[in-house]
Amino acid sequence: MLREPHPAQNNTMDLKWLAEQLGRPGFSQAGLARALGKDAAAVNRMLKGEREIKVKELPAIFGYLGAVPPGGDPSAVPKLAPLAGGQPLRRLAELDGRPDVPVWGSAEAGRDGAIKLHNDPIDYVRRSERMQGVRNPFAFYVVGGSMSPALEDGDQVVANPAVPLRAGADCVFLQEDRSGTMLAQVKRLVRHNADHWRVRQFSPARDFDLAKKKWPKAVVITEKRYG
Repeated sequence: MLREPHPAQNNTMDLKWLAEQLGRPGFSQAGLARALGKDAAAVNRMLKGEREIKVKELPAIFGYLGAVPPGGDPSAVPKLAPLAGGQPLRRLAELDGRPDVPVWGSAEAGRDGAIKLHNDPIDYVRRSERMQGVRNPFAFYVVGGSMSPALEDGDQVVANPAVPLRAGADCVFLQEDRSGTMLAQVKRLVRHNADHWRVRQFSPARDFDLAKKKWPKAVVITEKRYG
């Protein structure tokens, strides 16, 4: 049974925290709307403070995000456990070694060589040693051969949000379109500035820019599971 919300779970705290959580790779207003069984307009009003967040909606919100606000009640989130010393919450599956890294579905998007990602998991894979304690890693299948031979069509890769961006790293660059669809580009980072990512692909070989305004997020790919 859900307890009364902690003071840190009132609307004033929640809106800032909620916006930060929805800014993580793989999370979106559209995804939260699906979790709540609401339309996108209702979630938009919630984030603007125009609609009250109801106590009965907290399990769906925390379940979708896999976390509660600092000081919140961990019993409000299914299958989550707190770490000692006030560390972030981690899924019980991670603690007992079960597969808990979500594998997102992927398909060719048909424009700009992008991949369409679906953040409703189609599978889960186990964490490697380097992934222990990492928050929100995710896996997906590469679509297309633009990164061959480094990454082949059909390879399963794991993205690690905890790894700092660096030149020479293979990355997934992310955007969410107006319909809430997550789009991705898998390329090698050459360099970046305030406005652009300079990226490289191998087949056909070329370097080009991705505008950060269009592709605001980049996550380093640290593992290739199989080809």
